[in-house]
Amino acid sequence: MRATGTLLVVGTLALACSSNTGSGTTLPSAGGSPADGRGGALGTGGTLAVGSGGTAGTAIGQGGKTGNGGATGSGGVPSNGGAAATAGAGASGGATGLGGTISVSDAAAADGRPDAGAPDVPQAKPDGDSDGAVGGASGPDGTTAKGGASGSGGSATGCGATGSGPVGTITGDLASGIAFKDSDGNAVNAHGGGIIQVCDTFYMHGEYFLSTTTDNNFNGFSMYSSKDLATWKNEGIILPQQASGELGPNRKGERPHIIKCPSTGEFVLYAHAADVTYQADKEVVYATSATVNGQYSYKGPLKNASGTTASHSDMSAYADETGAYVLTESGHVYTLASDCHSWTSDKSFSAINGDSGGAESPTVFKANGTYYWIGSYKTGWRANNNFYSTAPAMTGPWTYQGFVAPVTDTSTVVPSGAPNAPELISDQRTWLSQSTWVLPVVGSAGTVYVYWGDHWYGNQDTSNPGKHNDQATYVFQPIVFSTSTKMLLPTYLTSWKIDVGAGTWSK
Repeated sequence: MRATGTLLVVGTLALACSSNTGSGTTLPSAGGSPADGRGGALGTGGTLAVGSGGTAGTAIGQGGKTGNGGATGSGGVPSNGGAAATAGAGASGGATGLGGTISVSDAAAADGRPDAGAPDVPQAKPDGDSDGAVGGASGPDGTTAKGGASGSGGSATGCGATGSGPVGTITGDLASGIAFKDSDGNAVNAHGGGIIQVCDTFYMHGEYFLSTTTDNNFNGFSMYSSKDLATWKNEGIILPQQASGELGPNRKGERPHIIKCPSTGEFVLYAHAADVTYQADKEVVYATSATVNGQYSYKGPLKNASGTTASHSDMSAYADETGAYVLTESGHVYTLASDCHSWTSDKSFSAINGDSGGAESPTVFKANGTYYWIGSYKTGWRANNNFYSTAPAMTGPWTYQGFVAPVTDTSTVVPSGAPNAPELISDQRTWLSQSTWVLPVVGSAGTVYVYWGDHWYGNQDTSNPGKHNDQATYVFQPIVFSTSTKMLLPTYLTSWKIDVGAGTWSK
Protein backbone atom coordinates (compact mmCIF):
# COMPACT_ATOMS: atom_id res chain seq x y z
CA MET A 1 0.00 0.00 0.00
CA ARG A 2 1.30 3.42 -0.81
CA ALA A 3 1.79 5.82 2.03
CA THR A 4 0.79 8.93 0.14
CA GLY A 5 -2.10 9.20 -2.31
CA THR A 6 -2.46 12.03 -4.81
CA LEU A 7 -4.87 12.11 -7.72
CA LEU A 8 -5.09 14.93 -10.19
CA VAL A 9 -8.82 15.08 -10.67
CA VAL A 10 -11.15 17.95 -10.00
CA GLY A 11 -13.79 17.31 -7.33
CA THR A 12 -17.27 16.39 -8.34
CA LEU A 13 -19.23 18.76 -6.16
CA ALA A 14 -19.59 22.43 -7.10
CA LEU A 15 -18.50 24.51 -4.14
CA ALA A 16 -20.24 27.72 -3.20
CA CYS A 17 -19.63 30.34 -0.54
CA SER A 18 -22.77 30.58 1.56
CA SER A 19 -23.35 30.88 5.27
CA ASN A 20 -26.33 30.92 7.56
CA THR A 21 -26.73 34.70 7.56
CA GLY A 22 -26.84 35.72 3.92
CA SER A 23 -25.03 35.07 0.69
CA GLY A 24 -23.27 37.00 -2.00
CA THR A 25 -20.08 37.35 -3.93
CA THR A 26 -17.21 39.50 -2.75
CA LEU A 27 -17.49 43.03 -4.08
CA PRO A 28 -14.28 44.68 -5.26
CA SER A 29 -13.72 48.17 -3.86
CA ALA A 30 -12.56 51.08 -5.91
CA GLY A 31 -9.05 50.71 -4.56
CA GLY A 32 -8.81 47.02 -5.33
CA SER A 33 -9.11 45.78 -1.77
CA PRO A 34 -11.83 43.21 -1.13
CA ALA A 35 -14.94 44.14 0.70
CA ASP A 36 -16.70 41.96 3.21
CA GLY A 37 -16.24 38.32 2.26
CA ARG A 38 -19.88 37.61 2.79
CA GLY A 39 -21.72 40.34 0.96
CA GLY A 40 -24.95 39.18 2.55
CA ALA A 41 -27.21 40.59 5.19
CA LEU A 42 -26.48 39.87 8.84
CA GLY A 43 -29.65 38.00 9.54
CA THR A 44 -33.09 39.24 8.73
CA GLY A 45 -33.17 42.99 8.39
CA GLY A 46 -29.47 43.45 8.93
CA THR A 47 -27.17 45.79 7.05
CA LEU A 48 -24.32 44.81 4.81
CA ALA A 49 -21.25 44.37 6.99
CA VAL A 50 -17.98 45.64 5.63
CA GLY A 51 -14.69 44.62 7.21
CA SER A 52 -12.56 47.32 8.69
CA GLY A 53 -10.62 49.11 6.00
CA GLY A 54 -12.67 47.57 3.19
CA THR A 55 -14.98 49.78 1.19
CA ALA A 56 -18.09 48.56 -0.43
CA GLY A 57 -18.10 47.89 -4.16
CA THR A 58 -20.37 49.43 -6.69
CA ALA A 59 -21.81 46.36 -8.40
CA ILE A 60 -24.97 45.40 -6.59
CA GLY A 61 -27.37 42.60 -7.53
CA GLN A 62 -31.05 43.32 -7.87
CA GLY A 63 -33.87 42.43 -5.54
CA GLY A 64 -31.75 40.56 -3.02
CA LYS A 65 -30.97 37.82 -5.49
CA THR A 66 -27.71 35.94 -5.44
CA GLY A 67 -26.98 37.15 -8.91
CA ASN A 68 -24.12 38.87 -10.65
CA GLY A 69 -22.28 41.48 -8.70
CA GLY A 70 -22.63 40.01 -5.25
CA ALA A 71 -26.21 40.74 -4.33
CA THR A 72 -27.08 41.27 -0.70
CA GLY A 73 -28.85 38.63 1.33
CA SER A 74 -32.40 38.87 2.53
CA GLY A 75 -33.09 42.23 4.09
CA GLY A 76 -29.60 43.56 3.51
CA VAL A 77 -29.09 47.25 2.79
CA PRO A 78 -26.42 47.68 0.10
CA SER A 79 -23.93 50.48 -0.12
CA ASN A 80 -24.00 51.96 -3.58
CA GLY A 81 -21.13 54.31 -4.05
CA GLY A 82 -17.99 52.88 -2.54
CA ALA A 83 -18.72 54.39 0.84
CA ALA A 84 -18.18 52.12 3.78
CA ALA A 85 -21.38 50.56 4.96
CA THR A 86 -22.18 50.43 8.64
CA ALA A 87 -20.42 47.48 10.14
CA GLY A 88 -22.53 44.69 11.47
CA ALA A 89 -22.27 43.60 15.08
CA GLY A 90 -18.86 42.11 15.68
CA ALA A 91 -17.86 42.26 12.02
CA SER A 92 -14.16 41.96 11.42
CA GLY A 93 -11.66 42.14 8.60
CA GLY A 94 -12.36 41.92 4.93
CA ALA A 95 -12.21 38.77 2.89
CA THR A 96 -8.86 37.41 1.84
CA GLY A 97 -7.62 35.49 -1.15
CA LEU A 98 -7.66 32.35 0.98
CA GLY A 99 -11.39 31.99 0.95
CA GLY A 100 -12.55 35.22 2.49
CA THR A 101 -13.37 33.72 5.87
CA ILE A 102 -14.52 36.20 8.49
CA SER A 103 -16.15 35.95 11.88
CA VAL A 104 -19.47 37.67 12.34
CA SER A 105 -21.29 37.86 15.63
CA ASP A 106 -25.02 37.50 15.19
CA ALA A 107 -26.08 39.45 18.26
CA ALA A 108 -29.86 39.61 18.19
CA ALA A 109 -29.84 37.93 14.78
CA ALA A 110 -32.52 35.45 13.90
CA ASP A 111 -30.67 32.31 12.96
CA GLY A 112 -33.78 30.16 12.83
CA ARG A 113 -32.81 27.92 15.76
CA PRO A 114 -33.88 28.01 19.39
CA ASP A 115 -31.40 29.19 21.97
CA ALA A 116 -31.73 25.98 23.93
CA GLY A 117 -32.30 22.54 22.49
CA ALA A 118 -34.50 19.92 24.05
CA PRO A 119 -32.80 17.09 25.95
CA ASP A 120 -30.77 14.82 23.71
CA VAL A 121 -30.95 17.29 20.82
CA PRO A 122 -27.80 19.14 19.68
CA GLN A 123 -27.72 22.65 21.05
CA ALA A 124 -28.53 25.28 18.48
CA LYS A 125 -26.29 28.32 18.15
CA PRO A 126 -27.68 30.85 20.66
CA ASP A 127 -28.08 34.41 19.50
CA GLY A 128 -24.87 36.28 20.05
CA ASP A 129 -22.62 33.30 19.33
CA SER A 130 -20.00 33.78 16.69
CA ASP A 131 -21.02 32.36 13.35
CA GLY A 132 -18.23 31.23 11.05
CA ALA A 133 -19.12 33.13 7.91
CA VAL A 134 -17.60 31.92 4.70
CA GLY A 135 -16.59 34.77 2.46
CA GLY A 136 -17.08 35.15 -1.22
CA ALA A 137 -14.21 34.21 -3.44
CA SER A 138 -11.73 36.99 -4.07
CA GLY A 139 -8.26 36.95 -5.50
CA PRO A 140 -5.28 38.74 -3.99
CA ASP A 141 -6.03 41.82 -6.12
CA GLY A 142 -9.54 42.08 -4.77
CA THR A 143 -11.27 40.93 -7.92
CA THR A 144 -14.32 38.75 -7.77
CA ALA A 145 -13.80 35.12 -8.76
CA LYS A 146 -15.83 33.85 -11.68
CA GLY A 147 -17.70 30.63 -12.24
CA GLY A 148 -19.97 30.40 -9.20
CA ALA A 149 -23.00 28.29 -9.92
CA SER A 150 -25.43 30.92 -8.59
CA GLY A 151 -23.41 34.06 -8.10
CA SER A 152 -23.38 33.46 -4.34
CA GLY A 153 -19.83 32.25 -4.36
CA GLY A 154 -17.17 30.65 -6.44
CA SER A 155 -16.54 27.19 -7.71
CA ALA A 156 -13.76 25.02 -6.30
CA THR A 157 -11.25 27.53 -7.62
CA GLY A 158 -13.42 30.53 -6.80
CA CYS A 159 -13.26 29.97 -3.04
CA GLY A 160 -9.72 31.29 -2.91
CA ALA A 161 -6.21 30.00 -3.30
CA THR A 162 -5.40 26.42 -2.39
CA GLY A 163 -2.14 24.90 -1.32
CA SER A 164 -2.31 25.65 2.38
CA GLY A 165 -4.76 24.35 4.88
CA PRO A 166 -5.14 22.34 8.06
CA VAL A 167 -3.88 18.81 8.50
CA GLY A 168 -6.33 16.49 10.24
CA THR A 169 -5.37 13.30 12.06
CA ILE A 170 -7.98 10.52 11.82
CA THR A 171 -7.58 7.97 14.62
CA GLY A 172 -9.64 4.97 15.69
CA ASP A 173 -9.06 1.28 16.33
CA LEU A 174 -10.67 -1.24 14.01
CA ALA A 175 -12.75 -2.82 16.77
CA SER A 176 -14.22 0.44 18.05
CA GLY A 177 -14.21 2.70 14.99
CA ILE A 178 -13.55 6.43 15.18
CA ALA A 179 -15.34 8.10 18.09
CA PHE A 180 -15.47 11.70 16.85
CA LYS A 181 -16.18 14.34 19.50
CA ASP A 182 -17.52 17.79 18.74
CA SER A 183 -16.01 21.01 20.07
CA ASP A 184 -18.22 20.73 23.16
CA GLY A 185 -16.87 17.27 23.99
CA ASN A 186 -20.01 15.40 22.97
CA ALA A 187 -20.12 12.42 20.62
CA VAL A 188 -20.74 13.37 16.99
CA ASN A 189 -24.17 11.96 16.14
CA ALA A 190 -24.88 12.07 12.40
CA HIS A 191 -25.19 8.78 10.55
CA GLY A 192 -26.26 7.39 7.19
CA GLY A 193 -25.71 10.75 5.55
CA GLY A 194 -23.19 12.74 3.55
CA ILE A 195 -20.59 15.50 3.59
CA ILE A 196 -20.79 18.61 1.40
CA GLN A 197 -17.90 21.05 1.11
CA VAL A 198 -18.53 24.79 0.91
CA CYS A 199 -15.29 26.70 0.38
CA ASP A 200 -12.91 25.62 3.16
CA THR A 201 -15.54 24.00 5.38
CA PHE A 202 -16.93 20.46 5.35
CA TYR A 203 -20.51 19.91 6.52
CA MET A 204 -21.37 16.42 7.74
CA HIS A 205 -25.09 15.69 7.97
CA GLY A 206 -26.94 12.56 9.01
CA GLU A 207 -29.59 10.95 11.13
CA TYR A 208 -29.63 11.91 14.80
CA PHE A 209 -30.31 9.00 17.17
CA LEU A 210 -31.64 9.42 20.70
CA SER A 211 -30.04 7.67 23.67
CA THR A 212 -33.40 7.45 25.43
CA THR A 213 -35.10 5.21 22.88
CA THR A 214 -34.12 2.25 20.72
CA ASP A 215 -36.84 2.39 18.07
CA ASN A 216 -34.78 4.55 15.63
CA ASN A 217 -37.82 6.64 14.79
CA PHE A 218 -37.08 9.94 13.09
CA ASN A 219 -35.93 12.64 15.52
CA GLY A 220 -34.23 15.00 13.12
CA PHE A 221 -31.25 15.37 10.83
CA SER A 222 -28.15 16.87 12.42
CA MET A 223 -25.14 18.72 11.02
CA TYR A 224 -21.52 19.23 12.06
CA SER A 225 -18.84 21.38 10.42
CA SER A 226 -15.08 20.92 10.18
CA LYS A 227 -12.05 22.48 8.53
CA ASP A 228 -9.86 19.35 8.73
CA LEU A 229 -12.30 16.36 8.83
CA ALA A 230 -10.98 15.45 12.29
CA THR A 231 -12.40 18.14 14.59
CA TRP A 232 -16.10 18.96 14.42
CA LYS A 233 -18.42 21.77 15.50
CA ASN A 234 -22.08 21.08 16.25
CA GLU A 235 -24.32 23.02 13.83
CA GLY A 236 -27.54 21.71 15.39
CA ILE A 237 -30.63 20.05 13.95
CA ILE A 238 -31.16 21.29 10.38
CA LEU A 239 -34.45 19.43 9.80
CA PRO A 240 -36.45 18.47 12.91
CA GLN A 241 -39.31 16.04 13.28
CA GLN A 242 -42.40 17.47 11.60
CA ALA A 243 -45.78 17.84 13.30
CA SER A 244 -47.26 15.27 10.92
CA GLY A 245 -46.74 13.65 7.56
CA GLU A 246 -43.86 11.66 6.10
CA LEU A 247 -41.34 12.87 8.69
CA GLY A 248 -43.78 13.22 11.59
CA PRO A 249 -44.04 11.21 14.82
CA ASN A 250 -43.62 7.44 14.62
CA ARG A 251 -42.04 7.63 11.20
CA LYS A 252 -38.65 6.68 9.80
CA GLY A 253 -36.36 9.23 8.22
CA GLU A 254 -33.02 8.02 6.90
CA ARG A 255 -30.10 8.59 4.49
CA PRO A 256 -30.16 12.41 4.29
CA HIS A 257 -27.94 13.73 1.51
CA ILE A 258 -27.49 17.38 0.57
CA ILE A 259 -26.55 18.70 -2.85
CA LYS A 260 -26.21 22.24 -4.17
CA CYS A 261 -28.60 22.39 -7.10
CA PRO A 262 -26.42 23.18 -10.14
CA SER A 263 -28.97 25.47 -11.81
CA THR A 264 -30.28 27.43 -8.82
CA GLY A 265 -27.58 27.34 -6.16
CA GLU A 266 -30.17 26.21 -3.62
CA PHE A 267 -29.19 23.54 -1.10
CA VAL A 268 -31.53 20.56 -1.30
CA LEU A 269 -31.69 17.71 1.22
CA TYR A 270 -33.09 14.35 0.07
CA ALA A 271 -33.99 11.49 2.41
CA HIS A 272 -35.91 8.23 2.72
CA ALA A 273 -39.17 8.35 4.68
CA ALA A 274 -41.32 5.35 5.67
CA ASP A 275 -43.61 3.93 8.32
CA VAL A 276 -42.29 2.03 11.35
CA THR A 277 -41.68 -1.11 9.26
CA TYR A 278 -39.30 0.80 6.97
CA GLN A 279 -41.20 -0.61 3.97
CA ALA A 280 -44.79 0.67 3.83
CA ASP A 281 -45.56 4.17 2.58
CA LYS A 282 -41.93 4.65 1.62
CA GLU A 283 -40.73 7.45 -0.62
CA VAL A 284 -37.91 9.89 -1.29
CA VAL A 285 -38.66 13.25 0.33
CA TYR A 286 -36.85 16.58 0.14
CA ALA A 287 -36.29 19.88 1.95
CA THR A 288 -34.55 23.10 0.92
CA SER A 289 -32.41 25.88 2.37
CA ALA A 290 -30.75 28.99 0.93
CA THR A 291 -27.66 28.25 3.02
CA VAL A 292 -25.91 24.97 3.66
CA ASN A 293 -26.23 25.06 7.45
CA GLY A 294 -29.55 26.84 7.72
CA GLN A 295 -32.92 25.49 8.71
CA TYR A 296 -34.25 23.27 5.90
CA SER A 297 -37.86 23.75 4.87
CA TYR A 298 -39.64 20.44 4.36
CA LYS A 299 -41.35 20.20 0.95
CA GLY A 300 -42.74 16.64 0.85
CA PRO A 301 -42.26 13.64 -1.45
CA LEU A 302 -40.16 13.92 -4.60
CA LYS A 303 -42.49 13.51 -7.62
CA ASN A 304 -42.48 13.83 -11.38
CA ALA A 305 -44.81 16.04 -13.43
CA SER A 306 -47.54 13.38 -13.25
CA GLY A 307 -47.36 13.20 -9.47
CA THR A 308 -45.59 9.83 -9.29
CA THR A 309 -43.34 9.50 -6.25
CA ALA A 310 -39.91 7.92 -6.13
CA SER A 311 -40.92 5.06 -3.84
CA HIS A 312 -37.72 3.47 -2.57
CA SER A 313 -35.83 2.78 0.63
CA ASP A 314 -32.09 3.50 1.05
CA MET A 315 -31.04 6.27 -1.32
CA SER A 316 -28.43 8.93 -1.99
CA ALA A 317 -28.05 12.07 -4.09
CA TYR A 318 -25.35 13.37 -6.37
CA ALA A 319 -24.72 16.46 -8.52
CA ASP A 320 -22.02 17.56 -10.92
CA GLU A 321 -21.67 19.44 -14.21
CA THR A 322 -23.90 16.89 -15.96
CA GLY A 323 -26.90 17.44 -13.68
CA ALA A 324 -28.43 16.30 -10.39
CA TYR A 325 -29.57 12.80 -9.50
CA VAL A 326 -31.18 10.67 -6.80
CA LEU A 327 -30.07 7.04 -6.71
CA THR A 328 -31.67 4.19 -4.82
CA GLU A 329 -30.85 0.85 -3.21
CA SER A 330 -32.36 -1.09 -6.11
CA GLY A 331 -30.24 0.50 -8.82
CA HIS A 332 -32.55 3.29 -9.93
CA VAL A 333 -31.20 6.64 -11.13
CA TYR A 334 -33.67 9.52 -11.03
CA THR A 335 -32.60 12.51 -13.10
CA LEU A 336 -33.81 15.70 -11.43
CA ALA A 337 -35.46 18.74 -12.98
CA SER A 338 -33.44 21.95 -13.26
CA ASP A 339 -34.79 23.26 -9.94
CA CYS A 340 -34.06 19.89 -8.24
CA HIS A 341 -37.61 19.81 -6.84
CA SER A 342 -38.91 16.97 -9.04
CA TRP A 343 -37.64 14.13 -11.20
CA THR A 344 -37.87 13.89 -14.97
CA SER A 345 -36.67 10.35 -15.78
CA ASP A 346 -36.07 7.03 -14.04
CA LYS A 347 -33.62 4.39 -15.24
CA SER A 348 -32.82 1.10 -13.53
CA PHE A 349 -29.46 -0.71 -13.56
CA SER A 350 -29.43 -4.24 -12.13
CA ALA A 351 -25.66 -4.56 -12.52
CA ILE A 352 -24.96 -2.42 -9.47
CA ASN A 353 -26.46 -5.11 -7.20
CA GLY A 354 -23.85 -7.71 -8.16
CA ASP A 355 -24.96 -11.01 -6.61
CA SER A 356 -26.62 -9.36 -3.62
CA GLY A 357 -30.19 -9.51 -4.87
CA GLY A 358 -30.59 -5.90 -3.79
CA ALA A 359 -28.25 -3.39 -2.19
CA GLU A 360 -28.37 -1.00 0.76
CA SER A 361 -26.58 2.29 1.53
CA PRO A 362 -25.80 3.46 -2.03
CA THR A 363 -23.30 6.24 -2.66
CA VAL A 364 -21.79 7.61 -5.87
CA PHE A 365 -18.65 9.61 -6.59
CA LYS A 366 -16.54 10.41 -9.63
CA ALA A 367 -12.76 9.94 -10.05
CA ASN A 368 -10.59 10.13 -13.15
CA GLY A 369 -13.64 10.50 -15.36
CA THR A 370 -15.26 7.31 -14.01
CA TYR A 371 -18.37 7.10 -11.82
CA TYR A 372 -18.23 4.70 -8.86
CA TRP A 373 -21.35 3.30 -7.19
CA ILE A 374 -20.86 1.65 -3.78
CA GLY A 375 -23.52 -0.48 -2.10
CA SER A 376 -23.74 -3.14 0.59
CA TYR A 377 -25.48 -6.44 1.18
CA LYS A 378 -28.81 -6.30 3.01
CA THR A 379 -27.49 -7.08 6.45
CA GLY A 380 -29.28 -4.37 8.39
CA TRP A 381 -27.47 -2.53 11.18
CA ARG A 382 -24.25 -4.52 10.82
CA ALA A 383 -20.87 -4.49 9.15
CA ASN A 384 -21.25 -5.21 5.46
CA ASN A 385 -19.27 -6.51 2.53
CA ASN A 386 -19.54 -3.40 0.41
CA PHE A 387 -19.17 -3.77 -3.34
CA TYR A 388 -19.02 -1.36 -6.25
CA SER A 389 -19.73 -0.82 -9.92
CA THR A 390 -18.37 1.69 -12.43
CA ALA A 391 -19.75 3.61 -15.41
CA PRO A 392 -18.69 6.35 -17.83
CA ALA A 393 -21.83 8.34 -16.94
CA MET A 394 -24.46 8.42 -14.22
CA THR A 395 -26.92 7.00 -16.72
CA GLY A 396 -24.70 3.99 -17.37
CA PRO A 397 -23.87 1.48 -18.54
CA TRP A 398 -22.80 0.19 -15.10
CA THR A 399 -20.35 -2.69 -14.69
CA TYR A 400 -19.98 -4.68 -11.46
CA GLN A 401 -16.38 -4.65 -10.19
CA GLY A 402 -16.34 -6.56 -6.87
CA PHE A 403 -15.63 -5.80 -3.22
CA VAL A 404 -14.42 -2.49 -1.79
CA ALA A 405 -12.15 -4.14 0.82
CA PRO A 406 -10.30 -7.49 0.83
CA VAL A 407 -12.42 -10.56 1.56
CA THR A 408 -10.33 -13.63 2.35
CA ASP A 409 -12.28 -14.93 5.34
CA THR A 410 -14.67 -17.05 3.29
CA SER A 411 -16.39 -18.49 6.35
CA THR A 412 -18.13 -15.18 6.91
CA VAL A 413 -18.75 -14.02 3.37
CA VAL A 414 -22.45 -13.37 2.79
CA PRO A 415 -23.86 -16.08 0.49
CA SER A 416 -25.32 -15.00 -2.82
CA GLY A 417 -28.60 -13.20 -2.26
CA ALA A 418 -28.65 -13.96 1.47
CA PRO A 419 -30.93 -11.59 3.42
CA ASN A 420 -28.87 -11.77 6.63
CA ALA A 421 -25.21 -12.19 7.51
CA PRO A 422 -23.87 -14.92 9.80
CA GLU A 423 -23.62 -13.93 13.45
CA LEU A 424 -19.83 -14.06 13.31
CA ILE A 425 -18.67 -10.65 12.10
CA SER A 426 -15.45 -10.66 10.12
CA ASP A 427 -13.34 -7.52 10.44
CA GLN A 428 -12.82 -7.75 6.68
CA ARG A 429 -16.38 -6.58 6.11
CA THR A 430 -15.26 -3.22 4.76
CA TRP A 431 -13.38 -2.83 8.04
CA LEU A 432 -16.54 -3.32 10.11
CA SER A 433 -18.54 -0.63 8.34
CA GLN A 434 -21.42 0.04 5.99
CA SER A 435 -20.91 2.62 3.25
CA THR A 436 -22.63 5.97 3.35
CA TRP A 437 -20.47 8.54 1.50
CA VAL A 438 -17.24 9.20 -0.42
CA LEU A 439 -15.83 12.72 -0.21
CA PRO A 440 -13.34 14.08 -2.77
CA VAL A 441 -10.94 16.47 -1.00
CA VAL A 442 -9.39 18.56 -3.76
CA GLY A 443 -6.11 20.32 -3.04
CA SER A 444 -3.16 21.94 -4.77
CA ALA A 445 -1.23 18.67 -5.16
CA GLY A 446 -3.99 16.14 -5.77
CA THR A 447 -7.26 14.72 -4.50
CA VAL A 448 -7.94 12.39 -1.59
CA TYR A 449 -11.13 10.32 -1.81
CA VAL A 450 -12.29 9.72 1.76
CA TYR A 451 -14.57 6.74 2.36
CA TRP A 452 -17.09 7.26 5.18
CA GLY A 453 -18.71 4.13 6.56
CA ASP A 454 -20.92 3.81 9.62
CA HIS A 455 -19.51 1.55 12.34
CA TRP A 456 -22.88 0.40 13.67
CA TYR A 457 -23.27 -0.78 17.23
CA GLY A 458 -24.44 -4.12 15.81
CA ASN A 459 -20.78 -4.87 15.16
CA GLN A 460 -20.29 -5.19 18.92
CA ASP A 461 -23.67 -6.55 20.00
CA THR A 462 -24.85 -8.89 17.26
CA SER A 463 -27.82 -10.00 19.35
CA ASN A 464 -29.57 -6.65 19.07
CA PRO A 465 -28.18 -4.72 16.08
CA GLY A 466 -29.69 -1.33 15.43
CA LYS A 467 -31.07 -0.86 18.93
CA HIS A 468 -28.27 1.40 20.17
CA ASN A 469 -27.43 3.47 17.13
CA ASP A 470 -26.67 6.53 19.26
CA GLN A 471 -23.45 4.66 20.09
CA ALA A 472 -22.47 4.16 16.45
CA THR A 473 -19.02 5.42 15.46
CA TYR A 474 -17.27 6.04 12.14
CA VAL A 475 -14.84 4.59 9.65
CA PHE A 476 -12.92 7.18 7.60
CA GLN A 477 -10.33 5.69 5.23
CA PRO A 478 -8.50 6.92 2.10
CA ILE A 479 -9.40 5.06 -1.09
CA VAL A 480 -6.57 3.66 -3.22
CA PHE A 481 -6.96 3.33 -6.99
CA SER A 482 -4.99 0.77 -9.01
CA THR A 483 -6.49 1.61 -12.42
CA SER A 484 -9.08 4.02 -13.78
CA THR A 485 -11.84 1.60 -12.79
CA LYS A 486 -10.40 -0.24 -9.76
CA MET A 487 -10.59 1.01 -6.18
CA LEU A 488 -9.76 -0.59 -2.83
CA LEU A 489 -9.47 -0.06 0.91
CA PRO A 490 -6.48 -2.47 1.09
CA THR A 491 -5.78 -2.31 4.82
CA TYR A 492 -7.29 -0.63 7.84
CA LEU A 493 -5.35 2.42 9.03
CA THR A 494 -5.72 3.03 12.75
CA SER A 495 -4.22 6.49 12.33
CA TRP A 496 -3.61 8.59 9.23
CA LYS A 497 -3.33 12.25 8.27
CA ILE A 498 -5.07 14.27 5.60
CA ASP A 499 -3.65 17.54 4.31
CA VAL A 500 -6.78 19.37 3.25
CA GLY A 501 -4.95 22.17 1.46
CA ALA A 502 -2.72 19.87 -0.57
CA GLY A 503 -5.28 17.13 -1.17
CA THR A 504 -2.87 14.42 0.02
CA TRP A 505 -2.75 11.87 2.80
CA SER A 506 -0.04 10.02 4.73
CA LYS A 507 0.34 7.53 7.54
